[in-house]
Amino acid sequence: MSAPSLNEALALMNQQAFPAAAAICRQHLAVRADDFNARHLLGLIEFKAGQLLAATKDLQKASRLPVAARFKAQALSNLALVLQARGRLENACEALQQAIEYQPKELAFHLNLLGALEKRSDWSSIIAHLNSFTSLQQHPEARLSLAVALRHTDQNQQALALLEPTLNSLDAEAEWALNAAILNQIEPVIEYGQQTDQAAYWLTLVADYMAEEGFATLATPVYQAALELDPSNVSVRHMLSAAAGECTAQAPDAYVEGLYDQHADAFEERLTGRLGYHAPTLLAERLPDFTQGAINTLLDLGCGTGLCGQALQPVLHPRNLIGCDLSQQMLSHAADKSVYTELLHADLMSTLAKPWQADLITATDVLIYTGELSPVLQAAFNALAPGGLFAFTLETCCHSEGVMLDASGRYRHDAQKLLKNAQEQGYEVCVAEEFPLRREQGNMLEGALIILRRPS
Repeated sequence: MSAPSLNEALALMNQQAFPAAAAICRQHLAVRADDFNARHLLGLIEFKAGQLLAATKDLQKASRLPVAARFKAQALSNLALVLQARGRLENACEALQQAIEYQPKELAFHLNLLGALEKRSDWSSIIAHLNSFTSLQQHPEARLSLAVALRHTDQNQQALALLEPTLNSLDAEAEWALNAAILNQIEPVIEYGQQTDQAAYWLTLVADYMAEEGFATLATPVYQAALELDPSNVSVRHMLSAAAGECTAQAPDAYVEGLYDQHADAFEERLTGRLGYHAPTLLAERLPDFTQGAINTLLDLGCGTGLCGQALQPVLHPRNLIGCDLSQQMLSHAADKSVYTELLHADLMSTLAKPWQADLITATDVLIYTGELSPVLQAAFNALAPGGLFAFTLETCCHSEGVMLDASGRYRHDAQKLLKNAQEQGYEVCVAEEFPLRREQGNMLEGALIILRRPS
């Protein structure tokens, strides 16, 4: 009897039925070991299943098979995605450069290479690549990448000259504004913003970009100009507090909701791509050592686009996987992943107030918007079943108060003070380890992975 078709394997992969999909590919490879389509698809299935080492090996094998250049290039491009997920950025860049050698006109390969080089903060290589492929500079994303690289190499005037003729997107306008501000030209930036159709909105987004890039001082007058136009804007007030070093109890819900509604469509590519974020993968590696039996209810706080649920579902197989988030736009993307049994448009405290009896509660890159975590710890404790786990990540700091509001608008916590607080509330500490959380301003931001247990 012949094996099911590879189209069936592809359909099974899209349904998250990874073992069955991989089995079909292996049946084809048992008949013909040099079947490129089967080997390539097997690598993709392993990638989606979180089996990164196996995916690396099979995509490498696929790229070495005697097939047309375009197929080799596609295998190398997908191999680069896997290598990036493994944190092997240099190898990912090498794979993309090989893909470009096979298909130099494929725009996606160039853009992916620029993204990988940006993750490495390899600004000189970005400039060299775009000088070698000058036609790429006509593409808005490549031109913006070049402008960012020029700024990072203190070539702000060149960045301005590159962007000024093509201010046709908010991303380009924000980078232009930042370079202008660095060159002490903040007044023209504010005047430009005041003339846009949604002036307060434009000024706020541009100031957010400046603060995110590490220029909170330059962002302050832009925020103040936005506040003059919209005095009730709690998001702007929050960022002005952050710039002034005033530590509030938590970020306003409207700020968090607006921030993620705005970035929802590009969220995953930016977080896992440019910022090197892999907390859900790390959590999926650690949690199986501490779960006790089957997971009936997994509550994913601040689930966003569903990255954590997607990572944990094939590993823990929870009967009920419930996500909540303030951003409806993010929830729409989470729904597309088809891994959640229920999605709630709600904040974490109102979600935790329900009588869940959860076996596991997760909160990856969520508590960065809450300064006072004692109520969250207590609410999570009450929502857990005996023996249940609360697993979360933090941005970390050493601070006498145990917490600080960073100029980015996010809170950083002293992990040791938080652990002491958790133990006082009755938790047992299973895991408390530092890890590189995400890239910020060219450097990896230190974070902590915490796994707590409510005693049985």
